[in-house]
Amino acid sequence: MSIQKHQIKKSALYCAVMTALFIAPHSFAEQAEDKPSQKKESLVDLERIVVTGSAGRGQTILESSVSVTSLNAEQMAREMPLGTADLLESVPGFWVEDSGGETNNNVAPRGLRGGEGFRYIGVEEDGLPVVYDGVWVDFYQRQDVTIDRMEAVRGGTSGLLTTNGPAALVNFITRKPTDEAEGTVKLSYADYGMMRFDGFYGAPISENWKMSLGGFYRQSDGVRDTEFTADNGGQIRANLVRDFDDGQLTISAKYLDDHTTFYVPIPLQNQSDPQGIPGVDPQSGTLLGKDQQKLGYLKQDGSYLTRDLEDGQHTKMSSVGFDFDWDLSDYWFMNAKARYSKFENDMYILLNFDNSTLVDANTRLQADDVHTMLAHFADQGAVNAAYRFVNSGELLQNPSTLNGNGLVTTSYPLYSRYEAEQLVSKLSFTYENEQHSLTFGWLYAGVDADDLPVDKWESQYLTEVRDNARRLDIVALNSQNEVVGQLTDQGSTGYAPGWGQATAYGTTSSHSLFINEEFQATDNLRLDGGIRIERLTLDSTASGTLFAQEVDGAFDANGNDTDNIMANNYTDMPSDVFYNKKTDVTETAWTIGFNYTFNEDIAMFGRYADAFEMPRLLSHGQGIHSGADADFNDTVHLTFGEIGVRYSGDTLGTSVTLFNTNFEDLTERNFTGSNGEVSNQTVDAITTGVEFEAIWQPTDDLSFELTGVLQNPEMEGFDGDFSHWEGNQVKRTPKVQLRLTPTYHFDNGNVYLTVHHLGERFSDGQNEFELPAYTTIDAGVIYQFTEGLSLHLKGTNLSNEIGLTEGNPRAINDQQAGFDYYYARPILGRTFNASLTFDF
Repeated sequence: MSIQKHQIKKSALYCAVMTALFIAPHSFAEQAEDKPSQKKESLVDLERIVVTGSAGRGQTILESSVSVTSLNAEQMAREMPLGTADLLESVPGFWVEDSGGETNNNVAPRGLRGGEGFRYIGVEEDGLPVVYDGVWVDFYQRQDVTIDRMEAVRGGTSGLLTTNGPAALVNFITRKPTDEAEGTVKLSYADYGMMRFDGFYGAPISENWKMSLGGFYRQSDGVRDTEFTADNGGQIRANLVRDFDDGQLTISAKYLDDHTTFYVPIPLQNQSDPQGIPGVDPQSGTLLGKDQQKLGYLKQDGSYLTRDLEDGQHTKMSSVGFDFDWDLSDYWFMNAKARYSKFENDMYILLNFDNSTLVDANTRLQADDVHTMLAHFADQGAVNAAYRFVNSGELLQNPSTLNGNGLVTTSYPLYSRYEAEQLVSKLSFTYENEQHSLTFGWLYAGVDADDLPVDKWESQYLTEVRDNARRLDIVALNSQNEVVGQLTDQGSTGYAPGWGQATAYGTTSSHSLFINEEFQATDNLRLDGGIRIERLTLDSTASGTLFAQEVDGAFDANGNDTDNIMANNYTDMPSDVFYNKKTDVTETAWTIGFNYTFNEDIAMFGRYADAFEMPRLLSHGQGIHSGADADFNDTVHLTFGEIGVRYSGDTLGTSVTLFNTNFEDLTERNFTGSNGEVSNQTVDAITTGVEFEAIWQPTDDLSFELTGVLQNPEMEGFDGDFSHWEGNQVKRTPKVQLRLTPTYHFDNGNVYLTVHHLGERFSDGQNEFELPAYTTIDAGVIYQFTEGLSLHLKGTNLSNEIGLTEGNPRAINDQQAGFDYYYARPILGRTFNASLTFDF
């Protein structure tokens, strides 16, 4: 789909949304006397029961001793999230980088640097980890109408009650069937060519049995115009519930098969005030396109393996599990749950590298490899070098005018595969009386991975710089302007980039024993404390890489190039020599906390915790490029303290938390020392801050919701050449994040506005490449036609702000600032969405 068609769709839906926003307060309210009133709920509903973060049977938010945010189905639907990361933007204390598309995004808790995926956050579904070590968890955890609510704990007991979630625990609780038949059908459309169906149906099937079925399917041209179907697929979920007099059994199954596209940074200019460059639309453009959709990668036998960008990030997951609650007596109850999952993910994406790869086209023709090409073909009359478009064969006459910017660049295809089976289970016993809630249990996670996600860099491609860029060949011309040889092969500058073709497989076995006591010391004071001991065994086998292997048939018997193409003579390939590494690690997490309830409206809580993230199975294979002695990454420890206050009055509800976190022994990558070598630094990330969420409803018709965090994230522990970086701001992490949502309620719905402000960050640890602060504005209207039928229209980033979530993560850390043209990833431009929901 062309950019012009993109804009036509945007304009049409823009008119619809803006018209609805204008007329809703004036006309809809006048029609509402005989129609149902929409329920108004706030983020800070302190009487809401939460099950996440507590070892017992759940407490209200007011009674809880952890920082917890709960979103019900209606609140999640109002966000219209693009993906899991996008939804978590509503949780205070989380910094979300969601500009990569629907999946493969980053969420950082409480001052941790951006760009770490979902590390240090335990993501669960119905109380069990989705993925034990957090590998690409947003590929497997998707949002649809089968999710009943989401609960997010920052810090608190997260390191105690789940694995590899020392900084936060997010639990998605699925929708179960009730005693009456009910269902939901939801149709969604977005102006970038996205069409989606969500559905749910649940009903009793006998006196004691109930069932439900639901899921989603969607197809999308992509939030940035790729010229092909960017996102395509869906999931289906089924629950079977059996009620007993003393308990309940839930049997669940889920299947996901989906393709998503990953959007990488695009070329921009003016680092202090980011702007697009000629030929590249910063709001909806991408260098991806038809010309790069299907690329062939040279194998050692001379054949080519073709990969298709439309396959993109292809994720499959199938899972089956059970959850069994049983009251053993008046005081004792048991919970047993387990889930078996099979994961598959083929990730194929095109990346950029450092900013120096944005090159003046004429300057590129003076590079050393071009001079080598001309010398190589001199005996065939080569005198000049030129560009030739790969698909059309047209010679480029004047590179300096190319697309109005005169630039060329290099893209780097990356492929990786993850295939694994996982079993997670949890068994707990709880004793409860008026004073005590004592829980103890066992948590197990086992992973058997046939393929671990080790990055395979398969080539590098020369392209122009524009939306939907085309590949370029560099060719040698004789004096008659005839091609006598070429440096590149279909745009590839070589299939032996020297970065690795390692493969890896391995197993994980984790056993945790935990105990937690909650003690009602007085009518107002509740104390709690707990400990978890985890024993982890990792066993990984990985191959190295055979670099620059001669391709069969590349040279004749006399050593002459058989096709006069220099790039297709050598290729990298996996080695048949494998290296094994095993390790056993035992770690302990513990925490103590309290809650003091002054009255039914106000409470104070506090906590101290010491938690950890275990080494990751995939780290051995990823490190094998550095040599056969590669090891697993080290355990990362986290300590934190927090104290907060909650208040719920007639018109105001609020929660405010002061916190201090210390992530210890983080590896900060890609530095250049005084000797010019690239090295790493091990540092601590220490953050002190305050996070808050509040709802003020001065009248029945008007409410204001405010969430945010003010924090000071600093890096400590630098030495040597980088000791002057001590105390610098944690890279890609803001000090200020605010989100304000005023809402006008009328009898048949509401109209809302969301203003999101993000403070400045730095793309580099040196704090020289500043990512400027930015503010976005979203607006929407929800209208309830009948009790079961509603319409939701929403526009996001209405001002078309060019806000940067990251600079160039693949550039060397201290070599990012000072470029006229640079790579960075902006947030998505203005989009409009509509959904029609029918509940029955």
